[in-house]
Amino acid sequence: MNVKELIKAGHLSEARQQLVEAVRDRPGDPAARTLLFQVLCYCGEWDKADRHLEAIAAADPGREAGVLGFRNLIRAEKERLAVLEAGGCASFLTEPPAYLGLYTAARAKLAEKKVDEAAALLTELERQIPALAGTVNGSPFTGFRDTDSLLAPFLEVMAHERYLWVPFASLRELSITPPKTLLDLLWVSAQLTTWEGYAMNCYLPVLYPDSCSQQDERIRLGRLTDWLSLGNGLVRGVGQHVFEVGGRDMAILELGEVTFNFPQMTSDDEEKH
Repeated sequence: MNVKELIKAGHLSEARQQLVEAVRDRPGDPAARTLLFQVLCYCGEWDKADRHLEAIAAADPGREAGVLGFRNLIRAEKERLAVLEAGGCASFLTEPPAYLGLYTAARAKLAEKKVDEAAALLTELERQIPALAGTVNGSPFTGFRDTDSLLAPFLEVMAHERYLWVPFASLRELSITPPKTLLDLLWVSAQLTTWEGYAMNCYLPVLYPDSCSQQDERIRLGRLTDWLSLGNGLVRGVGQHVFEVGGRDMAILELGEVTFNFPQMTSDDEEKH
């Protein structure tokens, strides 16, 4: 099989090896180098991917603008990795949500292997978030969260070279552009508006953090999602992002057009406080 057939068949490692050999034998072949940089991104080899982008721009200055966009996404991915490895938090568009203290405390408890205490803190956090309702592709829903316990209240966003979290309770509208290319299945273009008045074009990471470390190449390519148990009902997602929308699971690339109603605390929510 040729490289594109290998990728289509899900043989990422074999495709990588063929491309490494092709670029070594034909360093001036822009198509091979471009495809290699894309495959390296799926493998999480950010520094190598960045070096190939640099070589692509040097060989063809007309591609500098497009290369810059991808280099910014790589910088955002590296920031994402640093944030999550440190057990920290990403930046926010506006003031961090009031429940962020509970979130950081829960992450600290997980780092200390105190899973029960972390789970209790995350349960309290969810009580402090108003019920979210709206429509997805025209169909109404009540309830919207990420199925990953540590990302449940947040949408991961990449804007320019920054990695951001946008609380779902801040979202007014989210529109995801249907993917057309291989890298659209890694970073999908989106537009969002918030109740605070922000409107922006951005990218959403299609895959959960560190999916590239998994052995199953279906997970690494976003063709399968799995949830790794952290204990006491807490899970970490790998593979393609999946959201719980109105009680059913929807992959990120299925979302399309989402419109949120203005979040309001219900009487049940108020009693929780």
